[in-house]
Amino acid sequence: MLQEAELTLIRKAQEADQHAFRVLVEFHQPFAYSLAHRFTGHEEDAEDLVQEAFIKVWKNLGRYNPEFRFKTWLGKIVTNLCLDYLKSGKRKTASRKSEASDRLVMADPVQHDREMEAEELKNIITQLAQQLTEKQRAVFVLRDLEMLTTEEVGAMLNMASGNLKSNLYYARLKIKEGLQKYYNEFTSGENNKNTSSKNFVQ
Repeated sequence: MLQEAELTLIRKAQEADQHAFRVLVEFHQPFAYSLAHRFTGHEEDAEDLVQEAFIKVWKNLGRYNPEFRFKTWLGKIVTNLCLDYLKSGKRKTASRKSEASDRLVMADPVQHDREMEAEELKNIITQLAQQLTEKQRAVFVLRDLEMLTTEEVGAMLNMASGNLKSNLYYARLKIKEGLQKYYNEFTSGENNKNTSSKNFVQ
């Protein structure tokens, strides 16, 4: 959406034009949901937080500063809500299957395997990200998973460039170490399984 058209919608929404606000929501909802899901790892949690975020946006539209992109302002609201929610201890701990996994098509076994591997990697990274500090997780999710610019991330988190880069460095390091540990354990487990199978056959 062009910035000028977006600002027009925002001005109309500030005047209580619900249709204009609905257009803004529909355009930015995929980003908001993706961001919330990165933080929580759960679909229902993400949906609840996105709904809460847009309610907050609607109530605070009068405070929106057009010097910043609407996406940046929205991302800041979603991020803060997610971090508060995770710290509250209210998050659901029951594991849930991803809808993407449920919808995998079996017609192409190769494509199925690739999608399964991609989904597994995504889940592993999400779990590892939850072990980071609050600042590290926020920076990692926004910069590396949502692929936002350093400037956008800094604006969303009110974080100086040096602090951002430091947190991102340690976040990437921890994620890398976690992935290496996971795959080393997985490989070791597969080797032990194969050895046991051979001994059984003999």
